[in-house]
Amino acid sequence: MTAAPAQPVLPGDQAPAPAPMGGQPRSSRRTRRGLAAVARTVIPLVVVTVLWELVVRAGLIGSTFFPPPTTILSTLWELIQEGEIGTELLISLERVALAFVIGTVPAVLLGCIMGYYPFFYRIVDPLVAVTYPVPKLAILPLLLVIFGLGSAPIIAMAAILCFYPTLVSTIAGVRGVDRDLVDVVSTLGGTKVQVLWKVILPGALPVMFAGFRLGAGIALEGEIAAEFVSASEGIGAKTWSYWQVFQIDRMYANLVVIAIVGLAITYLVKWAETQAVKGRRT
Repeated sequence: MTAAPAQPVLPGDQAPAPAPMGGQPRSSRRTRRGLAAVARTVIPLVVVTVLWELVVRAGLIGSTFFPPPTTILSTLWELIQEGEIGTELLISLERVALAFVIGTVPAVLLGCIMGYYPFFYRIVDPLVAVTYPVPKLAILPLLLVIFGLGSAPIIAMAAILCFYPTLVSTIAGVRGVDRDLVDVVSTLGGTKVQVLWKVILPGALPVMFAGFRLGAGIALEGEIAAEFVSASEGIGAKTWSYWQVFQIDRMYANLVVIAIVGLAITYLVKWAETQAVKGRRT
């Protein structure tokens, strides 16, 4: 019995897509990698939480300063039902978002200029080197004198904290782009704007996003720390007030919310990086 002859592929026809390697579709492998990443994040948290609960219930550490996680989650649910924590969280998120934009935009612009023009880099870099190590919380009193009480000094300090890691990563990313490629595009008639937009920024994106991720986290930390001492509204201010009146379970509940926000910001920046890199390749 002879096999049927293979059908020829005509010019207008589409050749059948090759089967994926390993016998499994790409979507399945991608789903498994995503689940594995989630498991690597969740499992350690679950283990630490269970151990914490068992140690407290066994009386090995005092529940006054270290309430069990079940008590913290119950208190968190009460705060959510009261509606107060949502209002305070929105105030803090608005401050962090504004600080991130205010700190990131000038850092990217200045970083591109410093990375592309060596002469400008030699002029500005000493100023950055002098001001970068200064503890930013130390200038909070100065910001309070300049802006007064309210959200303005908190946003300003968080923006300053966000500015430096974004600036340093942008400079490193721009300086790491292949200069031969830049010279080729310039020789072929590319303008400065085209070279920056088509060559330098796409090549620097991975390093820049590392700075974005670090800057966003530091901006959240600075914003919460500033709310501790100079605000009456916000999740940080509420956490500090619970400490003052010794409501430790509510203080821990707010810390859990802050941790969740920090984790969400990290994954949001990672997602933005994935989309940006994907758009660069297409």
